Amino acid sequence: MNLRRVLTATILLALAAVAAFFWLHRGAPEASPEKETEAENSTASVETTKVVRKTIVEVITAYGSVIAQPGKLQTASLAYEARVNHVLVAPGQVVQKDEPLLEIAASPATQLLVNQARGAAELARKEFQQTKERFEMKLATNQELNTAQKAATEAELQLASLENEGADSAGVVRAASEGIVASLAVQDGQAVPAGNTLLEIIAKNEVEAKIGVEPEDVAAISKNMTVSLFPVNQPSNREIKGTARLVTFRINPTSRLVDVYVKLPADTGLLLEGYLRAEIGRESENALVVPRSALLPKDDGWQLFTIREGHAVAHAVRLGIVSGGEAEVLDSDLQEGEAVVSLGNYELEDGMAVEVAP
Repeated sequence: MNLRRVLTATILLALAAVAAFFWLHRGAPEASPEKETEAENSTASVETTKVVRKTIVEVITAYGSVIAQPGKLQTASLAYEARVNHVLVAPGQVVQKDEPLLEIAASPATQLLVNQARGAAELARKEFQQTKERFEMKLATNQELNTAQKAATEAELQLASLENEGADSAGVVRAASEGIVASLAVQDGQAVPAGNTLLEIIAKNEVEAKIGVEPEDVAAISKNMTVSLFPVNQPSNREIKGTARLVTFRINPTSRLVDVYVKLPADTGLLLEGYLRAEIGRESENALVVPRSALLPKDDGWQLFTIREGHAVAHAVRLGIVSGGEAEVLDSDLQEGEAVVSLGNYELEDGMAVEVAP
């Protein structure tokens, strides 16, 4: 009885093991042969454009204003302390020669100085006359006479200088020549120390333009280059041809730009401190020119691709003038008429297989 039970259990276990084996392997696919790995690189589809040789022009745009030429301002000042009674002109006003600019009067301190000069001159004259009489009576020496005469002369000159300057009375400051009032430094009732500037006048033909240029563009600008100027916010917006007079070699600490001074033609009619747009063009003749889309940044420079026997060839290039959608390439082994990749170049690598799209 026990033997039969053992045999039955053994048979059932064997059947269960066979059933489990077939159940586990019923969905397993048959082993397939190893597939070959793809050794060939994918082929990129690109478009090309031919290298051309032509003249390329770059336009540098800058902004500035109309200013008085440095060193050309005529400054009005007084040699004595004065008080401004009335200002007769305004900044920017055009004045004619001898036109009244300011009404002024001597300050109390100046009037005291004039009175002291008068008293000193009168005393010196009397002293000289007395010394002269004593000299005639043989009571004074030549040296005493000369000293008295010198003192009288100096006192007279000092008084005459103050009187000629108008320090003894009210007066009018007049324009020395025709021009534009560039700046006004005083106002009615103001006391002005001796030598201080009252106002500045600039002749109409002694104005120029000062424009600010980006530091990276300065190398393209040189003296005597033609500069096209356009008044901003004026209906005509006419073009005025100027000439670069001075290219400075410093960055303006206020604007962080490089100042360029432009000489203007006569009778431009530009307003002092008027705002201007400047365009400076430079050109390169017989240049190798490629589309800007063909250029790719590479480290600290640029590169582009040509195609040789169905594969991409990388070329390191240096850029010259860049204008619009074109760029001049320098120090390159490219030839005129050679095809460069202008579309699809971002996915290229040197030696990669390419296919040129029609």
